[in-house]
Amino acid sequence: MCTGRIDPSIVAKAFKNRLDGLLVVGCYFGDCHYISGNVQAKAKMDMTRKLFKHIGVNEDRLAFRHCSSGEASVFVEIVNEFADKIRSLGPLGGEGDRIKSPEIFKKLEVAEAVLAGEKIRWIIGKRTPFLDSGNKYGEVFTEHEFNRAIDMIIVEEIETQEILCKLREGAQSVKGLAKALAIPSERIFRYIMALKRKEMVALEKVSGRTPFFVSL
Repeated sequence: MCTGRIDPSIVAKAFKNRLDGLLVVGCYFGDCHYISGNVQAKAKMDMTRKLFKHIGVNEDRLAFRHCSSGEASVFVEIVNEFADKIRSLGPLGGEGDRIKSPEIFKKLEVAEAVLAGEKIRWIIGKRTPFLDSGNKYGEVFTEHEFNRAIDMIIVEEIETQEILCKLREGAQSVKGLAKALAIPSERIFRYIMALKRKEMVALEKVSGRTPFFVSL
């Protein structure tokens, strides 16, 4: 009933299932029947676009536009413009994207897990209060500061989910994960220790002097 109810993880799931493009059309700001639903929707789509860009999906495949129910001609123009853009990009995982098929679908599986995660949902929910009234210490964030925080969280969450995906395939060492995922060993070790504290991974064995971890 409102664009604010769109779940970013479902957006990633749709692309994982080979959707080539998604256009979300909401009310103009200030005209939302649910007061801030369209603001929340744009924040969700902006963050999803950031994540898509990071994993190699062309961010133009996901768009958010404004239109009122009385603007039929504007709606047609918006839809036709978006359809032309998707045709120019071609099928998902083709020339229009940095990562190609089939690897792109593995990345989208990671994106779906990230967007369904607790941390991402928390940061989306805090966007408006952080920008307007600030955190519990009264510190108000600028749009730039908030976007920087989102960028860092996206990177951390993607790398964490990629590690978990690899560990589900079988026991891995820190060095093995670093090589497979092109992430520095020290960062891998930090993630592994955090996941171990959360009881999401466990030590399976030590071969020589090298520990191997598995997903729980």
